Amino acid sequence: MNRKDERPSKISYERYLNELGIPEEQKKSNGGHIPDYVKYGTWLRVNEADKFENDYQEWKAKVRAEQNL
Repeated sequence: MNRKDERPSKISYERYLNELGIPEEQKKSNGGHIPDYVKYGTWLRVNEADKFENDYQEWKAKVRAEQNL
C-alpha cells in the first residue's frame, strides 16, 4: 500500500470501493442497476457523483477518527 492509499483521499476511497466490489443486490444480473463488469468505485464516482461524494465524506470522517485513536 502506498502513501496515497493511507490518506483518506477520493482516489483512495475509489480504490477501496473497487476492491470491495459491487454489492450483490445492485448488480444488473440480480435485478440492480450497475453492470456486473464495472469497477464499483469508478462507476459510482462517474455515474452517481452526489452519492459518491456523500459516502466519501462519511468514510473520510471515519478513517480520520480511526487514525487519531
